[in-house]
Amino acid sequence: MYQVVTDDEVNAQVEALPDELLLHYAQVLDLLELAPWNSLPYNAAKPDGVMRTLRVGPEGRTAEVIFLILERTRRVEIVRVHWIH
Repeated sequence: MYQVVTDDEVNAQVEALPDELLLHYAQVLDLLELAPWNSLPYNAAKPDGVMRTLRVGPEGRTAEVIFLILERTRRVEIVRVHWIH
């Protein structure tokens, strides 16, 4: 398992999400604990890069979660969560 880490800035970004996306975000946290590599690379030119992204939520009401996978310490650090209208 991986430890998922956020900071105050990310927590504020999550609090700004519409309520309907919070369940989707919670599911992302579950996925990141178990299989963070089941995500897309943040930079397509670096498909094996540690900076990754997931989009969650229904079409037209999605959020993007951007994170780093620190394999050595089995940590996932979420660096940004933003709502894509």
